[in-house]
Amino acid sequence: MNPEGRQHHSLDEIPEIMVEGRRGISIVWLIPLVAVLIGGWLTYKTITEMGPTITITFQDGAGLEAGKTKIKYKSVEIGEVETIQISQDLSRVIVTAHLGKHTEPHLTENTQFWVVRPRIGVGGIEGLETIVSGSYIAADPRPGPPARAFTGLDQAPEVTFREAGSHFHLRAQKLGSLHEDAPLYFRDIEVGKVLGHQLAEDGQSVLINVFIRAPHHLRVRDTSRFWKMSGIEVSVGAEGLDVKMGSLASLLSGGVAFDTPVTAGGSSDPSQPGTVFDLFESFAGIAEASYVRKIPYLLHFDGSVRGLSVGAPVEFRGIKVGSVTDIAVELNTKTLEVRVPVVIEIEPDRVVPLEAIGDRKKYEVIGKMVERGLRAQLQTGSLLTGQLFVELEFHPKLPRQQLVTTGKYPAIPTVPATMDELRRTVTDVLAEVRRLPLDKIAYELLETVKGTKRLANSPELLQSVRTLTKTLDNLQKLTGDLDKKMTSLAPKTEQALEELAAASRSIRVLADYLERHPEALVRGK
Repeated sequence: MNPEGRQHHSLDEIPEIMVEGRRGISIVWLIPLVAVLIGGWLTYKTITEMGPTITITFQDGAGLEAGKTKIKYKSVEIGEVETIQISQDLSRVIVTAHLGKHTEPHLTENTQFWVVRPRIGVGGIEGLETIVSGSYIAADPRPGPPARAFTGLDQAPEVTFREAGSHFHLRAQKLGSLHEDAPLYFRDIEVGKVLGHQLAEDGQSVLINVFIRAPHHLRVRDTSRFWKMSGIEVSVGAEGLDVKMGSLASLLSGGVAFDTPVTAGGSSDPSQPGTVFDLFESFAGIAEASYVRKIPYLLHFDGSVRGLSVGAPVEFRGIKVGSVTDIAVELNTKTLEVRVPVVIEIEPDRVVPLEAIGDRKKYEVIGKMVERGLRAQLQTGSLLTGQLFVELEFHPKLPRQQLVTTGKYPAIPTVPATMDELRRTVTDVLAEVRRLPLDKIAYELLETVKGTKRLANSPELLQSVRTLTKTLDNLQKLTGDLDKKMTSLAPKTEQALEELAAASRSIRVLADYLERHPEALVRGK
């Protein structure tokens, strides 16, 4: 120990520190390794689950925003818009969008996309939810070859691919007020709509495409009847004015209705999609169309036919048997005479028993009726509108004529209209009046009036009136005196009449006795 009290140790006594190398991997490296594995797994999963990227071309990009606008199917989100660009020719908008993995099998060349925006139409307001959530792109997957580039629709398709129902075609002579989205009704219930129309191949009619939703499409049979609805139907009958008003949609754009008669024949199975039906102008037109056989006849009128129009009825004793099909003017260049030829069609099925015989024999029957006096005449159907119709009626007192069959159509003789006869009669009366010597008659009448005036103002007439007045006064006094005298003689006259009655009774008794006992005149009683 040293003087300071400290203890010294030698260097040999200090222990030696041994450093040995670590065996295996340090736990510190496990953390980044696990992170790399997890990142790789997430990357693999993201890549394997990443949906397809598609491009959709639209006319404009109104309402579309990159990173915000969604792509939906049946209101369920299936993708999102990533970028929006303008095409090189500046005519279109190209939208790039990512869709979910599950959509890949449904992306085909026939798949349709369109932008849903608020729109007010005849059928109501569409896309109302976009006012709050913004516009979105709707999809309608359809089968077909795979595709990744699409051309967007300008507006929503009328019917989506998976909407249950059937398509049918209606044939009409003219389109009228029908337009796309016009409603289709079954017993006043909206069950479908009009999709579009096109001209038929023959150019003589219009084909209207309609869609009827399930299950109402099963109500369509081959015997079903379709007719137009104008919104307001006005008819005049024996009960008065009948006004029927449909829905607001049918009032604005028209509509179509159909029904299937319960008692109609034909197949009871639903009609096949694409079946073509005739579209009638109105429900009343269905009954008219049932008379398919028509026989044309020709009428010639010499007077005015103002108020007669094509489609005017032809009636026989108040029953419609046909209609007017054509009206023209015929000028004879030699005589300069003008006639109005009118073509009518008689529907033989309306007349019994004409529907049971052939067309040639129908001419023979009409010919015999003409020989008996059948004539055609214009009559006024309405004093308010001045509309005319053709009436067939017998006029047996007219000279006998025959059915003329030398022309294109058999010609039925005509008689002047009632108004023409009245007009002609008035004209004849006026002509007779013009031939009267009115100036001479007026002069003589004036002289007669002057003579009557002179007689009325003459003194002799005044004196005669005074004398007559005095005579009447005297006669009145005489009548009063006679009345007083008759009043005083009345009791005496009554007594005399009673005695005369008693004597009459005695004479009657005597006469009866002598009739029974004539010998009493000799022998006495």
